[in-house]
Amino acid sequence: MKALKFLLTTVLWLPCAALTLTLCHHSTLLGLGHGPWLERPAFWLALGFVCWLAVFSLIGPSARAYIMGHELTHVFFARLMGGYTSGLRAGADGGHVKVSKENWLITLSPYFVPFYTLLLIGAYFLAGLWWNMRPFAPGLFYLVGFTYSFHLLYTLVALRQSQGDVQRHGWLFSMTVIYGMNLLLAALLLALFSPHVTIEGLGHRFCSDLVLCWQWLLRGLYQMQTLWRQLNGR
Repeated sequence: MKALKFLLTTVLWLPCAALTLTLCHHSTLLGLGHGPWLERPAFWLALGFVCWLAVFSLIGPSARAYIMGHELTHVFFARLMGGYTSGLRAGADGGHVKVSKENWLITLSPYFVPFYTLLLIGAYFLAGLWWNMRPFAPGLFYLVGFTYSFHLLYTLVALRQSQGDVQRHGWLFSMTVIYGMNLLLAALLLALFSPHVTIEGLGHRFCSDLVLCWQWLLRGLYQMQTLWRQLNGR
């Protein structure tokens, strides 16, 4: 089983590298648009992101809200996959929930699913079914940036500590999945908020970047083989 996970991890490295290139390319399109900056999503997203960093630096870590979202994400994916949950506990000193079934998605989901960000977006679009929410769009962008910054920062804090979730599936596999899924979700949010980025465009760019990464890998392997032959020839 460990050998299979290691093989799967190495297979995922190329898509992760390609997705990194894709996201870097398309993130520059977020700020494009016409009119004043105050009307652009990039400004409000960046402002919210930076504001949470400032709040965190001033008040320090207060993990109760993060832990609650963390445990509720476990509950959501366990229920989604037909499992049962019980004994939910979340406090400043940690949290726990018992699940009747377990896999990598249930275990690792809190590290790549921004619970409060998705809750906020869902509430916004649900309210849009009854009211005109367009005037409140800048507020949504600000809060998305704020909550997404909250998610990323506390995820990094949590991963620095000893996490049984990560250890259960192996550090290398878990970190690869967490990194790749965070990139994937960030790309989907980018397509949601930028009029210049589409799912189709992301898909085409990702395929091109995947081919490019594969070419880099083959070129690197060929150069290493050539160097090895030269060294042996001596």
